[in-house]
Amino acid sequence: MIKTHEIAGLTGALTGLISFLAAPAMAFSVGATHNIETLKNNLLGTNTAGLSNFSVSITGNEAAFGTFTNDPFGLKSGVVLSTGKVADIPGKNRKDNVMTNGSDLNTDFGPKGEEGDLTQLNLSFFANCTVEKLLFQYVFASEEFPEFGSSEYNDQFELLLNGTNLAKLSDGKTVTISHLVPVANNRSQDHSDYIDNPRLTGVAAKIIKLDGFTKVLGFEGLLKQNQTNVLSIRIRDVGDGNLDSAVFIKGGSFGTVKAEAVPEPMTVGGLMAGGAMLAAGRKLRRRK
Repeated sequence: MIKTHEIAGLTGALTGLISFLAAPAMAFSVGATHNIETLKNNLLGTNTAGLSNFSVSITGNEAAFGTFTNDPFGLKSGVVLSTGKVADIPGKNRKDNVMTNGSDLNTDFGPKGEEGDLTQLNLSFFANCTVEKLLFQYVFASEEFPEFGSSEYNDQFELLLNGTNLAKLSDGKTVTISHLVPVANNRSQDHSDYIDNPRLTGVAAKIIKLDGFTKVLGFEGLLKQNQTNVLSIRIRDVGDGNLDSAVFIKGGSFGTVKAEAVPEPMTVGGLMAGGAMLAAGRKLRRRK
């Protein structure tokens, strides 16, 4: 037999659950800002031991930089860069069209007809000998999806660490429209990292206007120890300046991995490490 106080407890818990489910979710928001201190503070995490002397510079239109909160990808908050106006990104996805005048997001910052907009954030910093790798998380999204897969309009995203692009999909391919959607009109051919977001019916169509985006992807790169390193976050239109693309960098996910201690030579550990290294060395739209 269920006792009175147990019923009261169950009723209270149920009431709390109903209240939680009925509470409105925090809305996805983007705030445009080109303030380099704001961008830096939203990008860096707390796991930056071993890094110092941070400096930020930006290239591109001021409206193309911003911060975000409560995104539909699960990143929670961070920094957003776009080839268009970041403030236009939130909202209902109402249009899917191969015509640029039928798009929700179509800002061309450059002279009409020229190859597209470039938005770039450079972060330089000193890395000491205690850290080995730099890592964080991101999502690439675009209005070019899916109609312009495998076309000349192949917008791309790069994460250049000391000049080397380390932004890669799960199969090692670079992050571009055509690598994510190799066949424009065949969803069965989409990359496993791609999530389609068609107008009105997409998984996030009530929240974000972009027509498709990636899963949350990770970045990892080797640092130059006891030297200044430069990370360039770069997104650009390819083919023309039409139809916007964007990248969302998870705030606070920027962090480091400590360098592992090198075993003493002529010890069991040293010999095993040396043997492992030797073994590894042997393996080696039609538009208007």
